[in-house]
Amino acid sequence: LPKRFVEMLHDTKAIPDCNVNQLSHAQIDALHDYVHNWQIKPNGTEGYRTAEVTLGGVDTDELSSKTFEAKKSPGLYFIGEVTDVTGWLGGYNFQYAWSCGFAAGQYC
Repeated sequence: LPKRFVEMLHDTKAIPDCNVNQLSHAQIDALHDYVHNWQIKPNGTEGYRTAEVTLGGVDTDELSSKTFEAKKSPGLYFIGEVTDVTGWLGGYNFQYAWSCGFAAGQYC
């Protein structure tokens, strides 16, 4: 587990102050239940200024999955972040943008 998460578990007394190999089966079960039932409660947002991903865009049901051409407007193509596709952080959105751009470019 990430260090900061373990520190939070320790600070909230969810885990005792001991080595993992010193935990009893009951303590391990309690920790398991705590972690698997833990709920994240965001306390706010930094807004669009630092946003990594936003939702919305052209509905992909309205596009050809092979060419990214608009079904209702032949000759009109939508690619990348203008489409309603959201990927995980770590380059997935870039890869999607490059891949659909390449695919659409083959048919333009």
